[in-house]
Order: sequence, then C-alpha cells, then structure tokens
Amino acid sequence: MVHSIYKTITHYLYHPLFLVLVIPLSYLLIGTLYAGQYSSFNFIRFFLLYSFIFLNHLLGNFLFKTIKSSFSFNHIPFLIFEVLNLLLIYYFTYNIHYLVGLLCFFYSLVIHFQFYLIKQGYSWLMLFFSSVFKGGILTYLSFFVQANFIPNTLFYWSIPLILMVFLVELGKLQLNYTRINGQLNEHNSNNLFLDHKHFQRIVLYLLILIYVVSFILFIPTFKSLSFIFILTLPFTIKVVQLSFSTKESISAKLTQRTLQLCSIAFFISFSIILFIYTL
Repeated sequence: MVHSIYKTITHYLYHPLFLVLVIPLSYLLIGTLYAGQYSSFNFIRFFLLYSFIFLNHLLGNFLFKTIKSSFSFNHIPFLIFEVLNLLLIYYFTYNIHYLVGLLCFFYSLVIHFQFYLIKQGYSWLMLFFSSVFKGGILTYLSFFVQANFIPNTLFYWSIPLILMVFLVELGKLQLNYTRINGQLNEHNSNNLFLDHKHFQRIVLYLLILIYVVSFILFIPTFKSLSFIFILTLPFTIKVVQLSFSTKESISAKLTQRTLQLCSIAFFISFSIILFIYTL
C-alpha cells in the first residue's frame, strides 16, 4: 500500500502539467509571502504577474519545439500568447512602475533568445541571465508589486535561489545541448555542453554550496526554522543519484524534471520558513 501511494504521488509530481503550473508559482511565493508583513495581499497583481511568468514559460516551451522539429511562428496559440505577453508588460509599465515593465520586458527577451545565445556560443551568459532573472528578479518583482519597495534583505536572501535556478538551467542545457545545436548523434559525449565527469562534479559542488550558503544567510535571522530546508533532501539525493548514474536507460526528461522538483521544493521550503517567521 505504501508503495502504491508513493507511485501515485510520484506520478503527479512528475506530471508535466503539474510542473508547468507550479514552476512559475514557485518563483512568486517568496516575495509575495514576505511582502505580507508590509502590505495587504493584492490578488489581481499577483495573478497578472503569475500569468506573465506562466505565458513566458509556455513561450519558452514553444520555442524549444522549434529546435526539435519544424514549427510555424504563425501558430495561433503562439501568436495569442505573444499578444497577451505584450499587454501584460504594458500593464506593468503604466499601472505599477516603468521599471517593473522594463524588467518584465528584459525577462521576456531572455526567454525568447536563450536558445539563440546558446547556438552563438554564449551558453554561460545565458545561464547567468536566466538564473538571475528567475531566481532573483522575479522574487524582487513579486515583492514590489505587493509592497511598492524592495528590502535589502531580499537581495542577499535570493543568492541561494539564484544558485538553485542556475543548477536547474545548467541541467536543462546539458541534457538538451545536442538538440539545441542541431547535432544528430545524441549519444556522442563530445556533443554535450560539459563532459559527464565535469557535469557531475559541478552538480555536487553546487548542491553543497546552495545548502552552505542558505544556512549561513538564514540561520542568523530564522534560527531553527532554517532547518526546514531538510525537507528538500529527498529531491536533492534523487538529483545526485540520477546525475551519477551510469544507466543509459535513464531518460533526460526524468533527470530534468527531478531538477525542477528540487528547485520547487527549495523555493517552497523557503516560503514556509518566511510564512512561519512572519506569523
């Protein structure tokens, strides 16, 4: 029975629809919850910012399809998403603050040109921008749209979040590098972004760094609440197991989704810490 429950939970956690809906939400939880101690919750602003991130997540998936197979940019859903994306940027610019609209515009540019940057040899630059925007700037924006300012504490609290997103983005790049560059031999290790040993080491070092930095930054403020991050260990261990596995049967999708779940668990754990701390 326990095994059956575990399989059911795993099935839903790894379901692509769950990930598509929850990944954008995870980027907003921390800033939104922290802003709760300074202002009342503005559902409309939260929903519109979530919609913006969700739309760009879908646009990123559409654009990824263009590197795997022929895809028409005249595709009606794609055009609708682009129009809605521009309308939301317009709303943020003229109804909240022009800097919010500008940052949303640049975030959308990062999503649209990430694969172009990789093909042009700027993979590390893409990883940097993507990590800073998703782990840092979206957190700041989620706070700002609620409270209309950004506290200094949020900047250094976002450091482990940026590192976590960097790990996820690096994993996505490593697992899809062959397809992005249009290379046919997917089993040739020379077609990977990093060779397997370097990738394994970076994954392990990054995970250790994320936990060390998190405890160093959070324990002085949150004390024992910081150990709520231990809840993320099952996902972290799974990431390490998959990264160091020598089985060729392990799919890239499984590893990528496990990385995404590890990131979601990390963001949610920090959100729980903030929620309890601000009660």
